[in-house]
Amino acid sequence: MRTVVFVADDLGMTAGINRGIARAAASGVVREASLCVTGLAVEDGVRIAREHGLGVGLHLSLTLGKALCGPICGLTDADGTFRPLPRVLLRTLLRAADRQAIAREVAAQLDSAQQLAGPLTHLNGHHHVHVMPIVRDVAFAAAAAAGVRWTRLPREHRAAGRALTPVALLLAAQARGDAAAVRDSGLATLPFVGITTEARDDFAARAQRIAANLPDAPCEWMVHPREPDADMAAIDAMGYRRPHAAELAFLADPATAARHGLRCVRFADL
Repeated sequence: MRTVVFVADDLGMTAGINRGIARAAASGVVREASLCVTGLAVEDGVRIAREHGLGVGLHLSLTLGKALCGPICGLTDADGTFRPLPRVLLRTLLRAADRQAIAREVAAQLDSAQQLAGPLTHLNGHHHVHVMPIVRDVAFAAAAAAGVRWTRLPREHRAAGRALTPVALLLAAQARGDAAAVRDSGLATLPFVGITTEARDDFAARAQRIAANLPDAPCEWMVHPREPDADMAAIDAMGYRRPHAAELAFLADPATAARHGLRCVRFADL
């Protein structure tokens, strides 16, 4: 039996996403969720996490919603609304963003999540912003100082097979560059899968292959259970159009863990 921490990203982003996470939690498969404090249904997401006993971490957002601390040069418009991912990624790669303002925003989002949900178990990022240049320079240390123990390096484990898409290759390169920073901060990581199963109509078949090849050590599996809704279409049109029904069906099935020989746990159980 393989030990897996299924981490549901985007908690609090919309009511439909919250409903999907609630269904995946009720099945016993999802035991952790990452809270997006710039979302549209944050308090409802926290309520769901409490009702289902989920561990909660921060889903750091620098590409969705509005910054808690106001405009950030390079990342937001004049009223503090975050720019789309391509613009944010470019500005961070060029190191053409305000590091001090980013540090303030990271601290504010950590504090907001803690005020809402209590002690946080982990840090990751919407669109994996936590591993981008400049952001990673401040995010890991801030999370460790806030008492967070775990973070994510989005470098797909070989159990998922070859991930040769441009996104997967870029994330793997960023993760390799971040490994030393994570160690220096005192945070811990687990072997990671989830990029190759995200928003796939053949989620169940891919998940079955991965489950059979997971390492003996505990593993983190990133998932996105959601019921698409109007708010999601408004704030994340690309994500709304991607298929999620097969993923939710797999995660919401109470027989999934036993069928695939998985022990589903929280970070606190490790």
